[in-house]
Amino acid sequence: MRRRERGMAGRTAALIFLAGVMGNSVAATDCGKARKTNVEMLLCSNDKVSRADSLMALAFRDAFRRSNDPDALLADQRRWSQDVRDACKDVPCLMRAFEDRASELQTWCPPH
Repeated sequence: MRRRERGMAGRTAALIFLAGVMGNSVAATDCGKARKTNVEMLLCSNDKVSRADSLMALAFRDAFRRSNDPDALLADQRRWSQDVRDACKDVPCLMRAFEDRASELQTWCPPH
C-alpha cells in the first residue's frame, strides 16, 4: 500500500473510532448496547462519571484534530483504555482516569 493510501486508511479508521467515541451525544458508551463490563456499568449508572467521560472524549476529538499523527493518537488511546480506564473498579478511580486523560490530551503529542 502506498504511503498516501496508508495515511488515508489510518484517517478513515480514526474517524470510525471517533464516531464510536463521540456517539450521538459525545458519550463514549451507548448504555443500551453496553456489554456491561464493570467500567460500562459505572459509566451508565453515574452521571459524574458519564460527564467526565464526555469531557475526555471532547479532549480526544480536539487532540485528534490537532494531531499530525492520528494513528499514534489512536494507539495511545487504545492503550490508555485497556491499561488505565479498564483497570478501574470504582467511581473515584474512573473520575481520576478520565480527568487525567483529558489533561494529557490537551497537550498530547506523539512519542518520539
